[in-house]
Amino acid sequence: MKTISREAECSLEIKRSRFIGRSFKCATADEALAIVKRIQETWRDATHHCWAYRVGTTGEQARYDNAGEPHGTAGPPILDALKNAGVTNALIVVTRYYGGTKLGAGGLVRAYGEAAKRALEASGLTELRQMKEIRAPLPYNLLSPLESYMAREGFEIAARDFGEHVVITLRVPSDREADFRSFYTALVGGKLAYIVLGERTG
Repeated sequence: MKTISREAECSLEIKRSRFIGRSFKCATADEALAIVKRIQETWRDATHHCWAYRVGTTGEQARYDNAGEPHGTAGPPILDALKNAGVTNALIVVTRYYGGTKLGAGGLVRAYGEAAKRALEASGLTELRQMKEIRAPLPYNLLSPLESYMAREGFEIAARDFGEHVVITLRVPSDREADFRSFYTALVGGKLAYIVLGERTG
């Protein structure tokens, strides 16, 4: 499975109707619905805000809404764009400003599907991996070597807390934790230990 690399926006115009596709990262259904609500409140002047999301390791949770468009003409093609791309943990909202000319059911399906597809293309895709979130303490003089290692391996540093030691919150792919453990143990000389806060899909 894949997810979007970044959130993006695109637009197209068909018979004076404007369709704006927006992609968002979301890990849960609640996150997706909160984003939908924000979009609805921000662009109240739009005719429709149609959407679909997929979340979960395999995209097992999915939902769509036609938002007042004829049945099956908006939400399903947006969801199909996500499915066809093998994308999960993502929401696409397609906002429509009606231009005065009806597009018909087929025209709407094509328009919403194309807007969703373009939003995904603009977002870029990345492989979805199981990630472990780790809190690792270390002396201040070892911060730079750890940061260099993280950058070289493409691991993510989420936070730095400065106290008696520096405590780094970081994320590494689950299948690379053993590599990180070996590096960390050697770096601190076995005098400190990190803790795994949890595992998530990212």
